[in-house]
Amino acid sequence: MENNGQTLSEKYIVSRVRAFLTDKSNGGNWHDDKTRQADLHQKGVDLYFVGGKRNGERFLVECKKQYKSPARETWLHALGQLVTRMSVSGARGNNEFVTPSSYKYGLGLHKDMAAIALRRIPKAAAQILNLYVFSVDDDGFVKKWTPSQFGRAYPITEFSKKEN
Repeated sequence: MENNGQTLSEKYIVSRVRAFLTDKSNGGNWHDDKTRQADLHQKGVDLYFVGGKRNGERFLVECKKQYKSPARETWLHALGQLVTRMSVSGARGNNEFVTPSSYKYGLGLHKDMAAIALRRIPKAAAQILNLYVFSVDDDGFVKKWTPSQFGRAYPITEFSKKEN
């Protein structure tokens, strides 16, 4: 599925991330039949998955369209939307909250915004929030970035499929 050189729409990014997470060959164990996908201007998270390793996990993914200027901080807006939807359980100490391990959160972003988000969000914060980034390149290739990969800069070539 290619986008023919157009700016990637939110609908396109949502569809690519959904296809990636429900594809068993990517190691995904998310049930497509239990996935909820919001319409473009509907309230709530863009993608809500059920399944995972224990079949009781939840994965909430907020996606944003590509902008002509990669400096746009829309990834930050998406992160804010996710944080307001996070479920927190009990305190580990003074003002330290942990999200339940059965919940994962993700940002579906064009590769340019994903590179900025990965560099700017600290690794420790991503680990505590159980936060992932799904970068989508211009050809629709999706790459999953885990919490341990946050907090550092990557060459933009790392966000596209490697030619063999």
